[in-house]
Amino acid sequence: MKNTFISILFILFVNNVNSQDSIIHKFQVAFTDKDGTPFTIENPSEYLSERSIERRSRFSIPITESDLPVNPAYIDALKNLDVKVLHTSKWLNSAVIETPDSSKIHPISELSFVSSTMHLSRNVIYSGSKRKALTDKFGYESMDYGLAAAQIMLHQGDKLHDWGFTGQDMVIAVLDAGFYYVDSLRAFDSLRLNGQILGTKDFVKPGNNVYREHDHGMSVLSIMGGNIPGELIGAAPGASYWLLRSEDGSSEQKIEELNWVAAAEFADSVGADIINSSLGYSEFNDSLQNYKYDDMDGNTTLVTRGADMAASKGILVVASAGNSGNKDWFYIIAPADGDSVIAVGAVDPFMNYVPFSSHGPTSDGRIKPNMVATGSGTFVQRIDGSIGPGAGTSFSAPIISGLAACLWQKFPELSNYEIIKTLEQSSSLYPYPDNTMGYGAPNLTVANDILTGHSVTIPPEGYTIYPNPAESVIFVSGSSYTEHLIQYDIYDLTGRKTNLCGLITGKDMTEFEIQSLDKLIPGIYILKITTENASHTVKFVKK
Repeated sequence: MKNTFISILFILFVNNVNSQDSIIHKFQVAFTDKDGTPFTIENPSEYLSERSIERRSRFSIPITESDLPVNPAYIDALKNLDVKVLHTSKWLNSAVIETPDSSKIHPISELSFVSSTMHLSRNVIYSGSKRKALTDKFGYESMDYGLAAAQIMLHQGDKLHDWGFTGQDMVIAVLDAGFYYVDSLRAFDSLRLNGQILGTKDFVKPGNNVYREHDHGMSVLSIMGGNIPGELIGAAPGASYWLLRSEDGSSEQKIEELNWVAAAEFADSVGADIINSSLGYSEFNDSLQNYKYDDMDGNTTLVTRGADMAASKGILVVASAGNSGNKDWFYIIAPADGDSVIAVGAVDPFMNYVPFSSHGPTSDGRIKPNMVATGSGTFVQRIDGSIGPGAGTSFSAPIISGLAACLWQKFPELSNYEIIKTLEQSSSLYPYPDNTMGYGAPNLTVANDILTGHSVTIPPEGYTIYPNPAESVIFVSGSSYTEHLIQYDIYDLTGRKTNLCGLITGKDMTEFEIQSLDKLIPGIYILKITTENASHTVKFVKK
């Protein structure tokens, strides 16, 4: 039976619209089948890029009917009914249309190949200055990472970079609300000069310039691809990027889930290896569309179904867990509930849980988030050209996306699922996860050791720095200093390396001394200890 339900909300709120304003309705139109399509499974080059086909071949992923585009004849039939087709979804076998006349959905719903329709949004296009403005959704050696040092070194990502793995030959699709001035801001100079921005596409307003939209995606991109030595270097400065706008920053409506799925399909078709989604959905402007916690089961929401489908095509999908940990909602948001999605929560630079980070489990009892990264005091490019801190799981997810790209570059034979497993096994709480921090913070040195079969030697969590707070000297005590050489470096809270560093020689030491702390101004510092096989960080206070 056809679902011809049309929300009574179509006729509400008209008192806020004057006669010169126009109303635009958007609908999802789902199709019954792909019968009669001119595309075939045997000839995928007509709708998938060579890189996308190669990914499927590498991981033995079959090309199925889900890969076939929506039947063009069905799209033509919709256009003949005088509606605008914004985009289509081959995975959901549907189209998103817009029309100022909501009654046009009636003849569409009666078409023999239409299985259901769903009202997605009602927008007022204002005639004058009432047009709503966008608002921020977030507050505000080897490589010289500058202010980004702590967020990279928390995961020993600097080690992969030192070994030459910065994401080259990896493609990351960034799904977000806009990429304000990425075409001119200095953090992205090298991306532009080296051709690492492969392209852009707007799924909210097709044909629009994503560089003149919301700045959220710009900041997210800087965490991965930023490159200003001494100020900000991202987690994957060598990777290439597709910048895809799926989110309307001025509202929260269910159509954005369909936009997300369309963008993910595009990312698949152009051969993206990773999708970073610093977006999530649970509540909407229209409260009747709100999800319930029961819907966070990995199979219900449109966006999660799309995310898991992307993963089934060999793409690593990384999503923000959500910023509802200290709100009534409390739990993760979609698509972080997907069983094939890495949900990333937030910690501070010292691996302390940040209260706003959303909790698990999923409603069907699975551990979420999968892991954590710095989501408080995360340094990003700002629209005024400065580098400054931001907060939110929006900023922890791209750290994981970027570092995963570097790890995958080193081990290209791995599948996306094997990358997830390795990152979890390398994390600080493995094998005892919880529903606040998941498996904890991944350690890329440990991940490398797991994949190469090397033994993992890390100073134990119980080793101590004393006295702490300290004045002029500290003693570092532990039981795992068996190597001949130990390098130590001290960083301030912004991640800048101080002049206090050194190389300790010896064997089977259980303690060593660091002097001259009186050269430091009072404050919190990070001691980084590096041995032949591993490295570790710990904080201390200088009085």
